Amino acid sequence: MRIRFTRLFRLGLVLLAVFAALVRSAPLGAEPAPAKQVISLNLCTDQLLMALADPGQIAALSPLARDPLLSNMAEEAQTFRIIKPRSETLLQIQPDLVLTAPYEHRLTRQILTNHRIEIMTMGVWTSLEAGKEQIRQLARRLGHIDRGQMLINRIDEAMSRVVPVSTARSMLEIERRLYAPGTQSLVADLVRQWGLTNHADRLGVGQGGFVALERLLGDRPDVLLVTDSSPMVEDMGIALLRHPALNTVFDEKRRIGIPTRLSLCGGPQTPALIRHLSQALGLAGRFP
Repeated sequence: MRIRFTRLFRLGLVLLAVFAALVRSAPLGAEPAPAKQVISLNLCTDQLLMALADPGQIAALSPLARDPLLSNMAEEAQTFRIIKPRSETLLQIQPDLVLTAPYEHRLTRQILTNHRIEIMTMGVWTSLEAGKEQIRQLARRLGHIDRGQMLINRIDEAMSRVVPVSTARSMLEIERRLYAPGTQSLVADLVRQWGLTNHADRLGVGQGGFVALERLLGDRPDVLLVTDSSPMVEDMGIALLRHPALNTVFDEKRRIGIPTRLSLCGGPQTPALIRHLSQALGLAGRFP
């Protein structure tokens, strides 16, 4: 019995030594293998995925990816499969990574989790720095860290060409139905860095909210930044943006239009947003 115990004890020591050697040889913080089949269920992640992934890594995009009014990469999206966010379709494709937004597809996310399919939830950019970190995160998961850094470099270069305001000016960003995103939007972060103040706090919509037309006309910002994607007045929400009173008070120098395809999402379109907005504000002194 004593001999048997000794042999088992020695065997245990050998196994422990082998395990320790394996642990020492494994790289610390090793990155997982790059995702091979990726599905995007959101317009914003559609564009980031197309910018950072190899074409062969993109299994499918969302239906909005091909909408030229909303997507700045609508033409590029034509070559990829488009799917609706139905769990049965996703499971048939068998992706190893699905990109989605935090505010949608809750049931689909639960089904994907139950089938052990990795989900990366990516929110709307509320600041430039948060957006850069999102780029790094996705680029790392796709195995293209260099492409992520190249996109960040393009954003930084566009920002370096902007000359901040020399005199104090206030601005208000509004969308259809006179909705103000407040201070937590990408546009708000950009103009803050350029020295403009956000009129949303003064109007009580710093966290986002609708602004009454009468209040806006009575307590006016210096500049109105209007996000508008529709080429025609399709409904009352768009009609309110083009109200005659607004057109009278905010002339072409005080009213700046921002295409929705540039402002709705942060990503590869952000350098174009920076150029468009800074030029319209007269701050693009060093752009070619």
